[in-house]
Amino acid sequence: MSEVLRWLVFEPEAIEHQRARTPSRRDWLGVLDGQPVGVGAAGVPVGMEASGVAVSMLLVLPEARHRGVGRLLYRQVSEHARELGRSELLTFSFEDDPDTVGFAARHAFTVAARTRGLRLPLADCPRPEVPPPAGVAITTLAERPELAPGIWEVACETFPDIPYGGDTPMQAGSYEQFHAGALSGPRYIPDATFAAVAGDEVVGYAQLEWMSRSAGIANHAMIAVRQDWRGRGVAQSLKAAQIAWAIDTGLHELRAGNDERNAPARAVNAHFPFVPLPDWLHLRGPAVKT
Repeated sequence: MSEVLRWLVFEPEAIEHQRARTPSRRDWLGVLDGQPVGVGAAGVPVGMEASGVAVSMLLVLPEARHRGVGRLLYRQVSEHARELGRSELLTFSFEDDPDTVGFAARHAFTVAARTRGLRLPLADCPRPEVPPPAGVAITTLAERPELAPGIWEVACETFPDIPYGGDTPMQAGSYEQFHAGALSGPRYIPDATFAAVAGDEVVGYAQLEWMSRSAGIANHAMIAVRQDWRGRGVAQSLKAAQIAWAIDTGLHELRAGNDERNAPARAVNAHFPFVPLPDWLHLRGPAVKT
């Protein structure tokens, strides 16, 4: 997968963790001349149960394309999506992969959303110092693990506001579901899961997750602020805390991405020296009848 989606790294442990918390997910391997050359997957993630789509992957190595592997994987993924009661697929590609974008267009997929990708090389990045607003303290779950329920409450309030390629608002799920996905597993970094606290209330949080621990690359997984605290600088101070932690820890690079419609998150990123990546396309199309 990482060879096709070049700016996203999928480590085996993270894939297994995602599979374990998505019981409906199934995966298939495309084999050509005895060699694995493609991957197909489909399932309904936590928080998207009300959606009419199955989230899927259809990935084939460039040298094995145009030989029918993608078509067979598409049929298999579609069959499973229909067994789940879904008539449409939501899949992904980067805009600089014309083969995948072309395959999607030929099968009546359209661009449902566009994520503006970013990367932040850290070797020469200035360490940011952005103090939080008066009355707010920035801490981490490593320092205060008892704040986890408060972070979940922020997620419950803010997730429905986040634009993405689905047809229903995003949901955080139950506390148990949220904790299993966001606050545990091989990608979770307690020291880099930051909470903005006013008194006893969590008013915002920001989370880095490992993308590749061995390569020193982490991903800006989430930044969220309660509605009545927005516009006061909470998000910018949380983002600065993430970047400072990454520099202090010796990471090589950070990656980020926000839906092009998510103007507040993109405005926060604009305060820091991120550089653009190719857009990440969310492609929506039919689960074919087999």
